[in-house]
Amino acid sequence: MKSITLTQGNNLIRLPQANRHKIFEELTIEQGFYTSKDFLPLVSKASKTGMCSCKSSLPELRGTVIVLGSGDTAFDCATSSLRCGAKRVYVVFRKGFTNIRAVPEEMELAMEEKCEFMPFLSPREVIMKAGRLVGMEFCRTELTDEGDWMEDEDQIIRLKADYIISAFGSMLSDHKVKEAMAPVRLNRWGLPELDPESMQSSESWVFAGGDVAGQANTTVESVNDGKQASWHMHTYLQSLHGQTVSSVPQLPLFHCAIDSVDIGVEMCGIRFPNPFGLASAPPTTSTAMIRRAFLEGWGFALTKTFSLDKDLVTNVSPRIVRGTTSGPMFGPGQSSFLNIELISEKTAAYWCQSVTELKADFPNKVIISSIMCSYNKADWTELAKMAEASGADALELNLSCPHGMGERGMGLACGQDTELVRNICRWVRQAVQIPFFGIKCHLG
Repeated sequence: MKSITLTQGNNLIRLPQANRHKIFEELTIEQGFYTSKDFLPLVSKASKTGMCSCKSSLPELRGTVIVLGSGDTAFDCATSSLRCGAKRVYVVFRKGFTNIRAVPEEMELAMEEKCEFMPFLSPREVIMKAGRLVGMEFCRTELTDEGDWMEDEDQIIRLKADYIISAFGSMLSDHKVKEAMAPVRLNRWGLPELDPESMQSSESWVFAGGDVAGQANTTVESVNDGKQASWHMHTYLQSLHGQTVSSVPQLPLFHCAIDSVDIGVEMCGIRFPNPFGLASAPPTTSTAMIRRAFLEGWGFALTKTFSLDKDLVTNVSPRIVRGTTSGPMFGPGQSSFLNIELISEKTAAYWCQSVTELKADFPNKVIISSIMCSYNKADWTELAKMAEASGADALELNLSCPHGMGERGMGLACGQDTELVRNICRWVRQAVQIPFFGIKCHLG
């Protein structure tokens, strides 16, 4: 699905109508014709009966279904048709496989579920019998030497079908919206003609993006259009008052008393620029994630727990599972989730190099290396020295990781015995000079 924005003051305009080919103008659901905007909401509503009080059932499809289109929506319609009872599904599109707009995962799923792909076909006529559709006629499309697609009327193909689902885009047919857009110069598709950089239309005070701009194919791209347009709206509004704006988007600079407040803290001789940091958990899975956190202002970070190469792990997927104290399986009543992710899959060499690079780039940020070994003095000594040599400000000794590590003699297996904890702390203290913390409550 796509979200679009046509900005006029604070109004948002969407493209809600399905793009109906003229040959479908008089067809109804009772006759076997759906648009994607008719079909998918019915499927979605019926799929959520366990989560709400609504009691709707899936649309009942039988026999053969033709789905027109090659985007994510078309493939959603195709696989959903099978779940609604269809025995055979054709996915028909005008261009070749290299022009399919859907993400590869959608296409692969449709192939796995035995949908049949029919490329290079353009809709020509719906075949009706006794007031109900029974098939469809297509003509072959070909790519000319000039790069244009043409329909070859001499190559006609007919497919029998019990249902047709049109899923090739949306359009703007609301006459009130069209009237409101009247001052804006439109292109040949009936959409606003825009500057691709500023998203500004022929009317200087109207900006647009997403579907209505005719370029965005995904929600992410539409959101980016909105961000891009918002900056140029700001530039435009400032220009009306004689103000100039930098060509590089940035927040306005200002200084107030709060900027003079020092919220830094000191612990174990380590100066933390602020008390906000990331624990050794999924948010610190990689160097890039820690780097982004520092750029956003976080004061410290613990690496994802790492071990010697001989103790490397492979994580499970998915790592989030339903908690044992949960209530209902679905919906807001589900009360708990568990993270069953193990320690880092990356090597000690990776993390030591990462710490060295991060300290070079962020000398005032605090980096704590989280390490784990089994109950072995040589291993703890080696890993602690490696971490200290990399430039880590301190160490976290992971002595409590409960899932998948206890049976290896690591984490929980060590942390439950105070004598083992005491000895491990002694080994590390003999090996390094930097502070360390023995962690007894670890979330992964």
